[in-house]
Amino acid sequence: MPRRDPRAMRWVGRLVVAVACVNILLFSWSICRRIWQVPWIELRVSSAVVEPGVTISADVITTGEVDNPMALELVQGARRETLWERRAHIAHVRSYDPRLYRYTPSVVITPEMLAGFVAGAATLRLTGFGMQKLLRTPPPRIRELHVTIRAR
Repeated sequence: MPRRDPRAMRWVGRLVVAVACVNILLFSWSICRRIWQVPWIELRVSSAVVEPGVTISADVITTGEVDNPMALELVQGARRETLWERRAHIAHVRSYDPRLYRYTPSVVITPEMLAGFVAGAATLRLTGFGMQKLLRTPPPRIRELHVTIRAR
């Protein structure tokens, strides 16, 4: 006749299985977060003609696994101006923190930012860089908008 375990032992066994399943789920999500460190990047501008007073906004989502650098640049030929730079937040317990972190910075163009640029075509470039994890450095996520600089 098969022997039945006591009720307390059955509950402990179920608890161990549940904890193991949660750990496996969080570990799988952590691996995905290490591979795709910057899952979303978006760039918006209030006008296609860049002049003082125009607002440029970004929407970047990072996983919190590493302190991903982010940068917004205005590029025209060989001239390049960094409008803002930032590093992403790192989660305290990276392997068990499933949250994503959203950054929505915006920049209002000033005459000083446009100094050195000439009127004409230019590119706004938003870049989210990945850092090395799992012996792999992911390629940077880049969004570009073609704009026109208006000189004043």
